[in-house]
Amino acid sequence: MRGRLAVVTVGCKANFADSAGIVARAARAGFHVVPQGEPADVLVVNSCTVTHKADRDSRALARRLRRENPGAVLVMTGCYAEVSPAARGSLPEVDHWIGIGDPEALSGILRSIAGVQAPVGEEPTEHAAGKLLGRTRTFLKVQDGCDAHCAYCVVPAARGRSQSVPLKDIVERAVRAESEGARELVLTGIHVGRYGHDRGEREGLAGLLRALLSATTACRFRLGSVEPEEATSTLAGLLAEGGRICPHLHVPLQSGSDRVLRRMRRPYTAGRYRERLHMLSSAVPGLRLGADVIAGFPGETDVDFGETVELLRGSPLSYLHAFSYSSRAGTESAGWADDVPPSEKKRRTARLREIDSTMRKKYLETQLGRTVRVIAETRGTAPGEFRGTSENYAEVSFRGEAVRTGDLVPVSVESVHGFTLFGKVVTELGPR
Repeated sequence: MRGRLAVVTVGCKANFADSAGIVARAARAGFHVVPQGEPADVLVVNSCTVTHKADRDSRALARRLRRENPGAVLVMTGCYAEVSPAARGSLPEVDHWIGIGDPEALSGILRSIAGVQAPVGEEPTEHAAGKLLGRTRTFLKVQDGCDAHCAYCVVPAARGRSQSVPLKDIVERAVRAESEGARELVLTGIHVGRYGHDRGEREGLAGLLRALLSATTACRFRLGSVEPEEATSTLAGLLAEGGRICPHLHVPLQSGSDRVLRRMRRPYTAGRYRERLHMLSSAVPGLRLGADVIAGFPGETDVDFGETVELLRGSPLSYLHAFSYSSRAGTESAGWADDVPPSEKKRRTARLREIDSTMRKKYLETQLGRTVRVIAETRGTAPGEFRGTSENYAEVSFRGEAVRTGDLVPVSVESVHGFTLFGKVVTELGPR
């Protein structure tokens, strides 16, 4: 029996949640899961395909792992494996190629490698699996798939239609994770804002959050990406209660030009996006807002890009994820003439990153003298030093006695260096 297995993850939080599921299947097949980088008999690459770069990264990772582990069994799974099965022929380094759409096939392969016919071990919970993967925050997958048809996105081809996990199952998993010590549960999926829509629940996400708050007592919950039309006043009301839902939302923009938004097949206007952001900011004091922006989409003119910059400057956003457009096979826009020169894409992306840097620094300066609650995720180099994530999604380096990784602690912010807050654990809460 091959006993040691490691999972290497490429991509988004949904992929990290899927990796916890892979760990669970491996444990049931009798494997001992080890951290990435340790010697392993089986290596599973959980791949990403959101861009051509993600494809390249997944292939390069597989090749590197083969060089470093010539005797290991190498398994490729995830979105890239699902969307590009023909690429298997160009990756002889990979022993098994399993798309994301058939998790039971992965279980069968793992049992076959292990030499067992049926599950032989216990299945760890999401929290326990996350700890095996080296994480202190627990990713709770609540939904998968996407019904949107953005012109540039291949993810629906990999993940299929939107499907919500039954509320009862999510609540049971959350309660179990909290009982095992989880202090932050991150609700993950491909289109989390549409939770419950496939069952006709228009405010399904808000209902899920209420159920989770009612069933748990101490852990906090974090939302990630919520589309503009799904950032409703009902959801804002829950965030405004100031309880255990982290005051942070990522609201994708992609472009501030109505013309480009239409070409992208995005279901809102720049004006509507602006209204939603200001509604959220007004309704939820202290809410931190971020966005995705694509530079150089086919047909984007200087005027279009200028409209994006203007929207960003007048918004309550405090950080950006900026990307240069790249044509993705299997998407609508892949067949369009890409009339933005690479040098111009690079220039526009650099401009967006300058705006991002200014936004981040301005926001972090407002945190000086405040007390934030931080999950201690990793230890620093000196005794009593830790790094972690605050409720408003800031990276924090802090000092504290008797702190353990995974603890949720109050930290008084004393300084800002780069994009990191620095402070110390306190017992008396200051301004928040």
